[in-house]
Amino acid sequence: MKAPSAPEKLGPHRDAMQALDWALPALRADLDAAGRQPFRETGAQEDFLHRHDAPAHESQGPERTARFEQALARVRQLADAAEALTFSRMLEVQETLLGVRTTFRTGDAFAHGGAHRYAQVPGLEATFVAKVEAEAREERHPVAHATRLYLDLCFFHPFPDGNARAARLWLEYMLRRSGLPTPPLAPVVLFPKPPGDAARYMRFARLVARSIAGPEAPCRNEVQP
Repeated sequence: MKAPSAPEKLGPHRDAMQALDWALPALRADLDAAGRQPFRETGAQEDFLHRHDAPAHESQGPERTARFEQALARVRQLADAAEALTFSRMLEVQETLLGVRTTFRTGDAFAHGGAHRYAQVPGLEATFVAKVEAEAREERHPVAHATRLYLDLCFFHPFPDGNARAARLWLEYMLRRSGLPTPPLAPVVLFPKPPGDAARYMRFARLVARSIAGPEAPCRNEVQP
């Protein structure tokens, strides 16, 4: 149930993202280890889709799974061609994912059974579009790119539906366009990352880096939930 009085979470998320140093200096060893990994097809998206995502939506049948696979193929095509991230391309992929025309959301969004509210404020669409497109052009480690976009898709909650699936897809785009493999997704998706918790955001970025690096990941400072 949607609860208009639910705590507003977009503001804290935006504050946390602005407060963090996205050069990720504290994660240098982890980023270096991740960056040494050669690209390979890991099947991580397909594994998560069939093990964790599709079973919860059996009533929607195989069409939902097929749409995700089509959207994934398009994201991979864009990454392999080094096509720039634009909101128009994100909309194109989202429409493939959902099977319907879609736009940026027009009202408040809710998650966690209505316990979290992401407010609709004037200019939000333009703010989101400018943010993600500009940040995608920055010189950053691909783990920083992937982490930021994943979190923004979760907590700006730009689309009326399918934001969690979009976050998984565009995380792969950000890694793949720089030649890094997609790590196992269950630990990444299921890692607790409360909106606005900057310390947890950094732990999330470390987890992404270490999941890519695998056995090469530094053994110190293990990620704690």
